[in-house]
Amino acid sequence: MLSPSFTDAFLRIAGAIVLETLAFVVWNVGSRSPFDVVRDAYRALRTRRGLFSGIVALAIGLVFVAAATILLQPALNDPDRDFMPIELATFLIALGLDRLIGNDVRGLAARETERR
Repeated sequence: MLSPSFTDAFLRIAGAIVLETLAFVVWNVGSRSPFDVVRDAYRALRTRRGLFSGIVALAIGLVFVAAATILLQPALNDPDRDFMPIELATFLIALGLDRLIGNDVRGLAARETERR
């Protein structure tokens, strides 16, 4: 039987990974080359609508990252020592998950938007 504290920590870390994966899905950076990201950012800066949608996407992604950080804090034994390695690990795992499933999630969201 797993101890409740281990289960709580595991679920918090898993939840942080999911939230950070959602941030990467919103930002759409994990599945594109850095050149494409810079090119798209440059194009977005030339139109008001593109700039506004970029700012909104940045804000939504930052909310997901902040929620992941808040969720992760109680799972750490020594936050001063453990935060950075675990946060970095959850970010890297989330980036890998975005690479694996990000396009599918974005496609589902686009289809749902088209239905309305």
